[in-house]
Amino acid sequence: MTARRRQSGVGMLELLAALAVGAVLLLGLTGMSDNSLDELRGQQAAYYQAQVVHAAERYMQAHHDEIKAATPTAATVLAVSLEQLRAGHFLPAGFTDLNAYQQGTCVLVRQPDAAAAPGKFDALVVTSGGKPIGDKDLAAVALHAGPGSGFITAREPAFARGASWRMETTPYRGITCAGGAGAVLQGTAADAGHLVSNLFYDGAGQMATDFLYRGRVPGRPELNRMEVALRLGTTALANAGDSCLDESGATPGLTIDAGRRELLSCDATGRWMPASSWKAPVEAWSDLPVAGSLRGDVRMVMNLSRAFTFDGAGWAPLALDKDGNLDAPGEVKARNLRAVQAIESEGTIHAVADIASDRDLRAGRDLDVQRDANVVRSVLARRIEASSWMAAPSINLTSVKVAAGACHYWEWSDLEGRSVLKFPAGTVVMDADMRPLICGQDHTFRYANGNYTPN
Repeated sequence: MTARRRQSGVGMLELLAALAVGAVLLLGLTGMSDNSLDELRGQQAAYYQAQVVHAAERYMQAHHDEIKAATPTAATVLAVSLEQLRAGHFLPAGFTDLNAYQQGTCVLVRQPDAAAAPGKFDALVVTSGGKPIGDKDLAAVALHAGPGSGFITAREPAFARGASWRMETTPYRGITCAGGAGAVLQGTAADAGHLVSNLFYDGAGQMATDFLYRGRVPGRPELNRMEVALRLGTTALANAGDSCLDESGATPGLTIDAGRRELLSCDATGRWMPASSWKAPVEAWSDLPVAGSLRGDVRMVMNLSRAFTFDGAGWAPLALDKDGNLDAPGEVKARNLRAVQAIESEGTIHAVADIASDRDLRAGRDLDVQRDANVVRSVLARRIEASSWMAAPSINLTSVKVAAGACHYWEWSDLEGRSVLKFPAGTVVMDADMRPLICGQDHTFRYANGNYTPN
C-alpha cells in the first residue's frame, strides 16, 4: 500500500512537470506567432508607404506650377490628401485610406526659398493617428519603405529621421489634411511611432540624368529631349502594311521598317505605312532597285536630274524619261510651248488658234492650212497647193526646164513613199535665160506665146 502511494506521487510530479514544459513552449510559440504577425504588418505598412511616396513624386511633377503658386513663402505648407492622389489617378481607385496600423497618410509640401530657389520643394509623406509602431519595429518598417524613408520616435517626437537625414518637424506642424481629424504633425508624443518619408524634391525633373519624361515638364524642355540616337529592338520593328492597331485603335505612332530601315507611321487605316514616298536618290538609272521597292516609291536619279516612280513592275518617269523624252498617253496642254530645236509629231499637230514661229516652220509632208497662212519671211516646200488662190508680192521660181520638155507625169517619191504628179498642167518654171515656161495641155513646156520658142 505504501509502495503504491509512493508510485502515485511520482506520476503526479511527472505530469505537472510536463504541463509546465508545455506551458512554456506554448508561450514561446505564441510569442513567435505575435512577432511574425508584427513583421508581416510592418512589411505591409512599408509597402503602403512606398506606394504613396511614388504617387506623391508623380503628383508633384504633374502639378509643379500649381504647387509653386500655392506655396509662395516658406511658411506656407500645402497638404495633399490620398483622395487627391486617387482622383488624379496617381493611386488606384481602391487604395485604402489607412495602412496596416490604421494610420492615415498625408503629403506635406513647402517651398523653403521661393526667391532664390523657386520650384524646389521640401516634401514629407507623413502617417498619423491609428496604432503607433513600437520603437523596436519602427526602424525596420521604415527601412523597407524605400529611399528617403524615416520615422519619429517617442524619445525625439519633435524630429523626423532617416538613414541619412534628420530634420525638425516645426515648419510642418499644425497642418490638417483633407478628411483628417486633426493636425498631421504636432511635435508631441502623439507623433511618435509614425512613418515619415522625405522626398528631397529639387524641382521639376530632379532625376533628369536618369529619365526621359513622356509629359511636358514646365521650365525644363531638355527633359523631353533625347541626347543619343534612338534605337529600336526587334520587337519594336514592323513591316509596311502590317496592322498598327492597339487597344485604343489606330493610335498615331512611329516605328522602323524591319527590312528597308525606313520610317513608318500608323495611318488612319490602321496600317504601318511609309511616312514618305520619296526614297534615297541613286546615282544612275541602272541603280534603281526593283527588289524591296513598293508601288508609289519615288527616287531621284542624280546624273539625269530626273525623278522616277515605281509602278509595281518597274520604274516609270515622272516627266522626262531616261533618254530625255516626254511620253504623254493623253493630251499635253500648255499656255506656251517653246522648243529650242524641233517639235516632231507622228500624227497631227492641231491648234484651235494660231501656231506662231519666230523662225522656220517645216513639214516633212503636207502642211494643210484651212484658212490663211501668214508668213513674214520664207515658205520652203517641195510642193505648195492652193485649192482656191494664192497671192504674193513676188514668187521666186527656181526650177529650170527647157521648152518642149515633158511635164504632168507621174514619178515615184522616196520621201513620200508613193508616186506623185510632177509639174502638173499649169505649172510655171523658168528656162536657162530666166524666161517663164508653162506646162500645157499636151504635157510639154511652152513659152507664154504657146510655142517652143520665145518669139
